[in-house]
Amino acid sequence: MATRKTSSDWDRIELEYLSGEVSIREIADRHEISDTAIRKRAKAEGWVRAVRRAQPARTCELSPREPRAPHEPAPDASIIAERGRGLVARMMDELDATTTHLGELEEMIEEITAGDRGAARRDGMMAAISLTGRAKTLKELATAFKTINEASAPQGKKAAQQEKADQIASRFRGVGPPTLKAVK
Repeated sequence: MATRKTSSDWDRIELEYLSGEVSIREIADRHEISDTAIRKRAKAEGWVRAVRRAQPARTCELSPREPRAPHEPAPDASIIAERGRGLVARMMDELDATTTHLGELEEMIEEITAGDRGAARRDGMMAAISLTGRAKTLKELATAFKTINEASAPQGKKAAQQEKADQIASRFRGVGPPTLKAVK
């Protein structure tokens, strides 16, 4: 059951309300009453609230900026593609090394996990070098290589095929009026 506030509490609430330093909701929380009760009492008794002062915005001091290095142009698509191809080649070499030294890796895993109580760690390591794991890695590398090559192509596949077909067809074309080509 709600307890009634005494007049001394309302005197203090009135002082806080009139000062305007704290929001009505904060006053209500502090005195454990509803903010609507304070608003009703203020309206009934004609309390005029002082304008609340805005808190100054905190700003960090501006430090002098250091001159930036000249902006380097973005690498060309062919450069990015070449880096990607190099990365795929290195990963393929790593996969090849794993496949070549599979027996040695299995022996090392057996030695390392010999003292383990559970087989979960050993099984996880063996799964990493298993045939299915290596096949999945190979598939992902092939997909990445294909994507890199397609992205670095100067134009789409259909456009390249069409251009090649036009070149071949031009050998058999009769001499006629000049054809107009769009300049790129």
